[in-house]
This record gives sequence, C-alpha cells and structure tokens, in this order.
Amino acid sequence: MRLSKPMKHYYYSFFFTLIVLGLSAPLWAQNFVIKGRVLEAGSEEPLPFVHLFYKEAQIGTTSNMDGYFKLEIYSATLPSDSLIISSLGYKSKRVYITQSVELTITLEPDRTQLDEALVVPGINPAFAVMDKIIANKPSNNPKELDSYTCDEYSKIRFDLNHINDKTKENFLLKPFDYVWSYSNTTKDGVEYLPVLLVENVSEHYYQKNPKDEKSIVKAKKVTGLPGPKILEFVNDLYFSPNVYEDYVSILEKNFPSPLNKNYKNHYHYFLDSNGTGSSKEYHIAFIPKQERNLAFVGEMTIDAATFAVKTIQLRFDIMANVNFVRSYLVKQEFQKLENEHWMLKYTDVIGDFTVIENSSELTGFYGTKRSIFQNYKINQALDPQILKGSQLVLETDSSQLKTEEYWKSARPEELTTLETSLHKMVKQVETDPKFIFRKNLVMGVATGYIPQKTIEIGDVYTFYSYNYVEHSRLKFGLRTAQNLDFPLSGSAYVAYGTYDEKWKYQVAGEFAMGKKDGTRLGLQLTDDIMQLGRSVNAIAIDHIITSFLQIGDATSRLYEQDVKAYVEQNLAVGLEGRVGYFNNTLRTTDTIKFWETNTQGTISEVNNYHSAGLSLSFKYNWQNKKVRGDFYSKENLRKNFRKWPDIGLMATYASKEFGSDFNFQKVKLSLSQHVHFKSIGYFKYYLEAGKTFGTVPYPYLDIPFSNQLVLYDDFAFNLMKYAEFMADQYFTGSVQQHFDGALLDRVPYVNRLKWRSFIFAKAYWGSLSDVNNESQYLFSANSSKISSPYTEIGFGLENIFKLARVDFVWRLNDATQPNTYGFLIKPSFKFSF
Repeated sequence: MRLSKPMKHYYYSFFFTLIVLGLSAPLWAQNFVIKGRVLEAGSEEPLPFVHLFYKEAQIGTTSNMDGYFKLEIYSATLPSDSLIISSLGYKSKRVYITQSVELTITLEPDRTQLDEALVVPGINPAFAVMDKIIANKPSNNPKELDSYTCDEYSKIRFDLNHINDKTKENFLLKPFDYVWSYSNTTKDGVEYLPVLLVENVSEHYYQKNPKDEKSIVKAKKVTGLPGPKILEFVNDLYFSPNVYEDYVSILEKNFPSPLNKNYKNHYHYFLDSNGTGSSKEYHIAFIPKQERNLAFVGEMTIDAATFAVKTIQLRFDIMANVNFVRSYLVKQEFQKLENEHWMLKYTDVIGDFTVIENSSELTGFYGTKRSIFQNYKINQALDPQILKGSQLVLETDSSQLKTEEYWKSARPEELTTLETSLHKMVKQVETDPKFIFRKNLVMGVATGYIPQKTIEIGDVYTFYSYNYVEHSRLKFGLRTAQNLDFPLSGSAYVAYGTYDEKWKYQVAGEFAMGKKDGTRLGLQLTDDIMQLGRSVNAIAIDHIITSFLQIGDATSRLYEQDVKAYVEQNLAVGLEGRVGYFNNTLRTTDTIKFWETNTQGTISEVNNYHSAGLSLSFKYNWQNKKVRGDFYSKENLRKNFRKWPDIGLMATYASKEFGSDFNFQKVKLSLSQHVHFKSIGYFKYYLEAGKTFGTVPYPYLDIPFSNQLVLYDDFAFNLMKYAEFMADQYFTGSVQQHFDGALLDRVPYVNRLKWRSFIFAKAYWGSLSDVNNESQYLFSANSSKISSPYTEIGFGLENIFKLARVDFVWRLNDATQPNTYGFLIKPSFKFSF
C-alpha cells in the first residue's frame, strides 16, 4: 500500500521525533536482585512489614505477611554497600551486599521497646491509638482554634551534592577549582557545596470565623546563584505541612497523611510506648500498604494524654512516582503552650534532587529548609486591618533592605561557617569571565536567547525557518534582559523571505509606571505573516522545528500589519484589567485570497481587509501576582492549582469611526482550573464561549484553535486543519483527567518506568448567524461554517523518560477536506515532578 504524500510527511516527522525521544533515554541498566525472608530469632516466625533499605542505591522495600521480600536494583553495576534491615520492636541489622543474592535474615527482639507494647491477637494494637488520634483531631488541629498568630524564621539552602572527580572535570565546572575550598562532606562521605541561601522573617495570622489568614514577609535575603529553576525549587520548599489534614501536598503531589481519617487504607502501623503517667507517649511507625504508592515512610510520637502529635517524620524516596527526587524528608516538632495547645515549633525539610534518581553517583542538589516558629498568641482577637485585602502573602516594601545588624538579631540560630562564606564565593564566581561565558551558553541553549549585558539576542531557534509562503526565512532579533531593573522593556526583530522577497518586522515596548498598582503602558508594531486558527500555545510560527514537523497542507497564512497599544493595571491581587487600541490589516498571499459578491452576484477579489477599534479585557487568577491582562496568554496556561477557577473576559469594539472597513463587536468569556483529587491525580478543564456581532469577512469570525504539527498542542484541536471551521457564536470545552501513577503504579514491572496515564475529550459547538452566512464575504476553499459539534477524544502516557508525553487522538467527525486524519499519535515534551 502506498502512503499519500501528507501521510508520508507525518510518519517521517513522527519517526524523527521518536529518534529524539530515543536519544534522550538512558542506556538500559542491569537488573540486580536481592531477595529472601525475614524471621524472628528463636521462634523462626516470619516477620511482616520489615523495612529493608539499600542505602547506596537509595532503594527500599518491606517484607510481606510471610516475611518474604524482593529488592530489584537497575544499575550498570551494583553499588557495594549495606542492606539495612529494621522493624519497630527489633534490633536493626546490616548485611553487606556485593552481588545478587538470596538471604534468610533473623532479627532479635529489642526488649526495651517491647515491654509496654500491647498485643492483641488478630488486631493491630496501633489501631486503638490511631482511632483516638483521629477522634481528637478537632481538638489538636491548630486550624480549629479561634485564632492564632506567630513569627517564623526560615532558612532555605541549596547545595550541589555528590561531588566527585568527574564533576570537577566537567566542562562547565572545571575552570572554577577554587570553589571546592568552600565545600564540605557529610558523615556519609557525600561532598557538597552550598550555592544558594534564602532567609525569611514572617508574621502569620489566622482566624477561624470568618475564615481568613495572612502572612506578612518582614524581611527577605537571597545570597548565592539564584538560577530560575533553583528558585522554582525554593518556592516548592515554602511550606510547613499540616499533618492533621487528610492529605499533604508536596511537589504538586497529594500524599495521604498518616493521620488520614481512612488511615487503614493507606498505611501499615507499628506501635510502641514508653513513660508513665503524664510523661507517657506512644511511638508509631508507618509504611505504605503499596510500596510504590504516593505515601510516606515515617514515625511519630504521640502524647498519651491528649493524643496530639509531639514529633513526626515523613519520608518518601525513589519508590514513589515523583521525578528528580532521590529522597525527601520532613521533620516536625510541636510544643505545648498554655498547658493545652500543641503548636508547631520546628519544621525541617530535606530534599535530595537529581536527574536520575537511582544513580547514587550523579551530581544533584540538596534542598533544605529550617523553619522556627515562636511568639505564639492563641485565641486573641486580631486587628481587622491586618487581614484586610485578599492577598494571602504580603511582602513589605522594605523586606529586602534590611541591614546585617538586623539579620544578626533576627536569626534564632547563627549561620554556619559555610553559609557565611557563601557570599564571598558567589562574588568571586559571578565576576569570573569563564563563568559568564558558560552561563550565557547554557541560557542560549535553554531559552534561545543569548545574554549580552543589558540585551539578549534571540530567539536563535527562529533565525532560520522554511514555509510555503516565504520558503527560506532569515531573521534576527533581540530583547532587553529579562532581569533588568529598569521600567522600560522591549523587543524587536527583522526578517526576510527569499521567495516572496518581503521584509517583515516587529517592534514592541512596555513601560512600567508604578510598582504598587502595576500600571503598564504597551505598544507593539508588527508587519509579518500570521496563520488563521493557530493556537497561542503553539511554538513560534517561525521556529526551526515548524519547517519539517508540519502535517498536511496548511494554506491559511496571511500578511498582517498590526498596531496594538494598551494600558494595563493591577486592580486587586490576581485581578488585571487592560484597555487597548488596535489597528489591523490582513492581506492575501499567493495561496489564500479574499473574495466578495456584489448585489448582481458578481464575484471579485479583494486585496485586504482593515479593522480598527478598542478592546477591554479582565483576567482573574486567584493569588497570582504575575497575571497579565491579555485574554490569551501562555503564562496563564501553565499547571497551577488554585483555589478558584481562572476567569477571562474580553470585549472588542471595531467601528468605521476608527477607520475600520466594517463595524463589529466581540465578547469572550473563559473559565479554567486544575483541580487536585485526593488519590487519583488531578482534573483539568477549560471552557470558553464567545459571540461576534455584525457582518465580517471570515478572518474576523471565531475560528477554533487547531494544530497541524506532529507535536501535540494541549490548547488546540490536534486533528483539525487550520481555519477549517468558522462560527460567529460558539462554546468550546476541554476536560482531562491525569491519573499520575494511580493506575500504572499498580502494574508490576510497568510501575518501574514511572509512566503516568491520562484521558481527555475536547469539543467545539458553534453556528453561523444569517447575517454572516448570507453576507457578501465568501469563505476560502479550505474553510466552511461549523454545522455540527466537532469532537476529539483520546488517552495518553506521560512522564516517559521524565520529559515526554504521547497522545493517542481520535477525531469523531467526518472529514470536510482531503487528507484529513481520523486518528494520530502525537508526542510532546515537558518537565514535571
């Protein structure tokens, strides 16, 4: 069977993408197996739920009900180290391992732990204590207090870890051998180097009725090399989990708390106790019921009188379906205040991050956070002025202007020698020309923009591309540096098409008038090519990848001259408003024409259409200080779990009074949200409705976003052609259920890949009113009005090699044009925890 030309093009492009995927995959490692059985010394009875941990590979497991265990390690070589075997009530043991082996291990009871343990045949004694802990949660949960306030000092530090000779000889780090004098070594022999330190002093306020809370950052200090990705990790460490809640959210994942009301569904528990009378306390260890579930391994100390948590440790490692984490530990200690309330005193968070989790030698980062809470005031009336406003976290204007004398008095604990020398090391590195060159090189590869002091040259990935209108397109552009502390920012580019022999350009600028209300003035002048129906989420229209990853014919490109001016202001936290002026001209290309009929029925060609007028838009993102006022924005499409849906509203008014060829008005409303489910991942939806009033040519009708690239576009219809359908009133919806590892983690062997599954459906309902259906403006040959709902459904796999996703997409509508696909497999790429 011979494939059609478009189908051949699709498969060539798709297989090219698969090759890229394959090159990004790690080499297959060997499979080493450590298995056996754990027995009680003397009685030879099998021991269930014994924790076995292979330290060097950071891999662990637990024995089953009959004491059997199996530990598989994927590595090029088996790291020689000890297998640590431990169980509450028994003496721990270490067994040195050098190869695959089958063991019989015996553990001796630790009588000092078991003397007061209550054992009832057939019933886990921990359940009786856990039931009382759950029953007393309303009394012990700080969020059930009428109100409280406290001060917090937090210190977040990031260290380059697992430093070895290969690390020091690396091209990026070799010239900076002087930095290793600032490194240190852990007691386990792991060399580390601090690279970033962030300190905060905050005041926290909470009241139950009406429920409200606010945190005020009084002081903030950043020392080190704050790369953008590291700062994202820093934000993920800004939390102190409330273990009394049923679920704890870490790195965008929901972990069941060991105090979950359905605790028996998630954990095995092991009980011990010590002390008598008022000093009596319970020690409870817990492990996941399913070893690869999103759940913790840990232990907690419970006050026997109040059944409140005194201390708790929560840990997960590479067995959990979380990317880039070798291990993650949270420790909390509570203090009893007013002889009644147990309040948080310390929180310590330690994360070991790396690209390949089961590689013990690969250099990564330690992310640590130390939080100290003090000066509590409980059940005292709060000043209403403090809670005024919707902003949950407020940073004072002087927070980053504090003196060193202030910090010396504000720190409850002194900085370590390494931390105090960090500033000296960073200053030495940042002024090193070799560091500046490497930093710019990495930035250029990662973002496409090459820093040059106050400007950045790019996007270099758009400097050459090929399309059917221009053929070879040459381009050069630049923008102001993204971290420039200056109110004026801008960008510009110039391009030339070798076939149409036309110059194109764009000049854009924005002036920030004030920091308090975020008022901005913007202006953009464009004379270039655009594509009808192209998604705002798509890669740049002139990105080099678009030259060879196009599917089928895409003859919907027009020449566009466009002027946009706007003023934008922050109206409240997360609420942005924008008023704008537009002046737009669309001109035909060689492959797409404009046609009109007159009253006599004669068809004539029109060279261009012109529209001009005003626009008004509002955008609401709950607690998002970086929200922008444009209705469509890539920034607003990113995964964010917010309490309330994101809302967008836009109105457009075009009139002949402004020089427009025709009068029309448009309104659009959108609603979207990512919703965390407790144990089955997250749900995502996007809803949008709109209407065009007036008679307009088809380029100014409502055109669904479509995608004719091999790569999947989450915001578009991926089997619809560009400008295939038109409407002047519509409703569109997209729903997705991402299961994370809830399904595939239960499949043996497959769960080792950490793949995640999802399902989705998208639909577009629309119609064309009589005024546009019977107007003098004719559609192009490749476009038609939408007469029935358009629908796409599918499923997919994501987190393939931690960065790839594959969607299996079906189109449920009949084809309206030749070479239309009813089914395609489309890959895409993104990083996620």
